Amino acid sequence: MTTRLSALLVLFALVALAETPAFDAPVEIEANGTPINVGTGGNASPFLVDWNGDGKQDLLLGQYLYGKIRFYANTGTNFDPTFGDFQYLQADGSDISLTYG
Repeated sequence: MTTRLSALLVLFALVALAETPAFDAPVEIEANGTPINVGTGGNASPFLVDWNGDGKQDLLLGQYLYGKIRFYANTGTNFDPTFGDFQYLQADGSDISLTYG
């Protein structure tokens, strides 16, 4: 119980001493030089991961409508990513579609 209380007190102290976070202005992620738009239904769910194993963080982007997942390969670098056309993720030759709505 004392360890738990000590950890809680440390957490409270860190929060109390923390500075107010400062955020940069939002930026739109682009593909082929234009902002990515997932179309009707919006609500994109972006995730960065080295999907193709080339050491660069690629963009996976879920779509609300139809539950499809877009894959944008990073042709730039991890510090200056460049995305082009997307492909839908597939399994056995068919687009993967997750429950949506």
